[in-house]
Amino acid sequence: MVAGFHGAVLGLGEAARGTVSALASVGVATRAWDVSEQLGHARRLDHGDTAAPAAGPGVMIAHMNPPELIQLIATDPTPFEGKRVIGYWAWELPAVPALWKPAFRYVDEIWTPSRFTADAVRRAAPRRMTVRVAPHPVPVSDGSPDRTRFGLDPDRVVVLCAFDLRSTLARKNPLAALEAFRLATARTRRGAILVFKTVGGAENPAALAGLRTAVGGAADVVLIDEALSAADRDRLLASCDILLSLHRSEGFGLLLAEAMAAGKAVVATAWSGNLDFMDDQTGVLVPYTLIPVDDPQGLYRGGLWAQANVAVAGRALAELIDDDERRKAMGLRAQALVQERLALPVVGETMRQALQGRTLSPSSGPNDAQGPTHDV
Repeated sequence: MVAGFHGAVLGLGEAARGTVSALASVGVATRAWDVSEQLGHARRLDHGDTAAPAAGPGVMIAHMNPPELIQLIATDPTPFEGKRVIGYWAWELPAVPALWKPAFRYVDEIWTPSRFTADAVRRAAPRRMTVRVAPHPVPVSDGSPDRTRFGLDPDRVVVLCAFDLRSTLARKNPLAALEAFRLATARTRRGAILVFKTVGGAENPAALAGLRTAVGGAADVVLIDEALSAADRDRLLASCDILLSLHRSEGFGLLLAEAMAAGKAVVATAWSGNLDFMDDQTGVLVPYTLIPVDDPQGLYRGGLWAQANVAVAGRALAELIDDDERRKAMGLRAQALVQERLALPVVGETMRQALQGRTLSPSSGPNDAQGPTHDV
């Protein structure tokens, strides 16, 4: 059983759906329990069963962070009774919040999407608790470019910066992306356009208004805040040439990996979870300085995160805008790496081994070991 936000338009929902797909790809019988509405999120997708499972033996992967897990168990602990409970947790800072601590007693082990998050969880976990890295699977999208759908000039290089405002404007740092784009276009020969694709504006209108003010009336910047279908989301990604992410921190960086899987050049901050699947051959890693966390939206507090070097990012972005062949070559290398490390069956096998209490090394391949004692 994989409990999560299967029916919600959230990054956590996409990750939970990916876990189900990865396990199914290696033959692990898996059921999805959608807890979106129970935890305050609209069910917009027809994924998962909303009926709670019965108590009894089995494996429960709780694909949600500790505050939501605690809330769910407080509402009704029955579905968790008698089961081996695996918490799948993601976090974007080197230390997890203190309020996570009570959740350790509700889980038997923890999975995280990256080494960065695993290290943060281990610092807080009980001494003997197992913490494993089980990355998000990243299938290759079959979306086709459709610039007409989004009103994008077919002759310009399209730079995409996409993010969820509920994950805070400060962490996603689009204003740095805007500055880097302006520095780049001041020195390029080719015309370019920057596309900001946001979600969560209704929940954070002040953050969205701040972004609109920063963009102003710039003719070469487009802001898309409409909800997109999965097909349109894939079309938008296919329609861009470069993905730009000057994030201050990522627990994994799923969109970055998805862009790489789509064969796109990626320019991103050289810090946090994305380093599990990015290097200087498969993307442009922007140097940074660690600075104190300052998040006006209040989700992240304390510690340090990264401030990308905007001048370096601008120069790198300009070079990619002007060099079609370099972009294409980088995208192909990125696509090959993602297929090697993050394809559904590769991640599914890592998860299957973890269910058996084993850790699959990066050089290992699928084997004929038996699956878990109980369905997931």
